[in-house]
Parts: sequence; C-alpha cells; structure tokens
Amino acid sequence: MNPFTEHTQQQGITYFEHWLFAMGIAWRLLNVVIAFVLHAVFPFIGIEPHYDLEATMSFLDERNRWIESARAKNPSVSPSLLRERGEYL
Repeated sequence: MNPFTEHTQQQGITYFEHWLFAMGIAWRLLNVVIAFVLHAVFPFIGIEPHYDLEATMSFLDERNRWIESARAKNPSVSPSLLRERGEYL
C-alpha cells in the first residue's frame, strides 16, 4: 500500500486532511514554544492566555476528539489495533 495514504486511510481521513491536522497542531505548538522561550528569557513578558498550558491542553484535547470521530467513521480500524502496530497520530 502507498506509504502516503496507508496511515490516512486507517484514520478515516484524506492525505490533505491529515496534513492540515498535523500542521495545525505543529503550528500551535511552535507558537506555544516561542511564547514560553521568550517568557523564560524575559520573565516580564507574559504568556497570552491563548497560549498558556490550560488553553494548549484544551486545544490538543479538541483535536484528539476530532481525529477520534474521524476514526470512528472508519469502523475497520480499532484504536487497539493501531497501538499494537505502533501507529499513533
């Protein structure tokens, strides 16, 4: 099977949806990292509430629910099977 589409088909999403999903998380986490690095070096610079730990955890939880709902639409893939095969999002 095509390595670019096997994982995405198992998740029940297209390659482009997977790309958007992963890049969206990467972009958010990059911004969080930059905010925390700046705050570490310059403690007087606050971290915007949008990038604090609680907001970041909520964002990741929401994205996880989205991908789980996509996977639920593809009943041929079980989360336990993915874990056994070492495949994660």
